[in-house]
This record gives sequence, structure tokens and C-alpha cells, in this order.
Amino acid sequence: MHRLSTSIAIASAALATPLASAAGFLGNFTGPLVVRTVNSVTQTTLVAQFPALPVRVTMCSGAIEAPVFVVTGATTAQANGSTYIIRANIAGPNITRFDIVHTNASNNGIKLVTFGNSTQRIVFDRTLPSPGTPGSLTGRDVNYLGGAGVWNLRAVWSNPIRIPPAATVGDVFNTLTLDFSACFDAWDSVSIEVDTDMVG
Repeated sequence: MHRLSTSIAIASAALATPLASAAGFLGNFTGPLVVRTVNSVTQTTLVAQFPALPVRVTMCSGAIEAPVFVVTGATTAQANGSTYIIRANIAGPNITRFDIVHTNASNNGIKLVTFGNSTQRIVFDRTLPSPGTPGSLTGRDVNYLGGAGVWNLRAVWSNPIRIPPAATVGDVFNTLTLDFSACFDAWDSVSIEVDTDMVG
């Protein structure tokens, strides 16, 4: 327990310090377009739904991890991996902040972090098109808040949401992947904001 507390304290300090490195953001991209059909989309994101949001982390070694979010507060949840921490904070009705910190518990870096890709209730809403899927209101492309490391980050949106009988609009997606151009490792950190909605 002491080791975990120490890791969290160090990770928190890393996020609180000014970030200066070669890290950068390449923008938002569209990935595979396998459609998921749902009954409704709403703006409210409930923290209680984060444990049901699948997380798939592809390490640079090729290993795959599936850390699980645990609710840590009224608006926060955290997933702990073998050598990283992923924190989620619901910052507003349509804003969720994700912070990822490599704890340097091993030399194994991260290549991809994928949120979603199942029948979870939390989904991701892009800025355009607007108006978009009914109930989604104004969306938000991934807003890069900063990072530390020697990599560039791509945000890849895939698997669009559809409410029948309408066709897919192309603003709400079931899956969001953070793709690092080089290994995210050794005390690297990144912070983003994105619009999260819930489907029924």
C-alpha cells in the first residue's frame, strides 16, 4: 500500500510541474467504422460507469493489459497498470479529463491506450458535425493539455454510434485510442480533455 501511495504522490507531482519536452499532438483522426446501434445519447456522464469502460493498453513489448477503473471520488476514477496510472476526472457536463503517467515501475513503455470498444455506456463525442447525433449536443475533439516525453500523440476515433432509424451522423464514437509515435515511458505524462456522453 505504501508503494502505491508513493507512486500516486510522485505521479501527482509530475502532473503538477510545468511540462517541457519534445512531446506534441498531431491531431484527431478517424479509425475503423464498425457501427454500434444504441437507443439514445445523453450528456450526463456518471462516474459510476467508469469501471465498465474497457481500457486496453498495448505496451511497446507487445503485451496487452486491461486495467480497470476504480471510482476514487464524486467525479474521479483511476486505473492502475503494471507501470502506469490513468486518471479520469469529470470536469463538466460534457468534459472529461484523462491524465496518464508512467510510474517507471519497469522499462516497458506504452504504444496505445484504447478507451471503449464494447457495449459500455460511456462514449466519445467529436466537435463536428454539429448538430450531430440526437442528444449529443455540442461535442469536443480531443484537447491536448500538455505532455512530457519524446513522442507525438494521435487521437483516433473509431466505431461510430447510430440511433435508428437515422443513419450514422459521424460525431459520436464508441472507441477512442491514444496512439504514441514512440514509447511512452520513464516518467512520461500526458493530459487531455474530451467530450464524454452516455448511451442507453
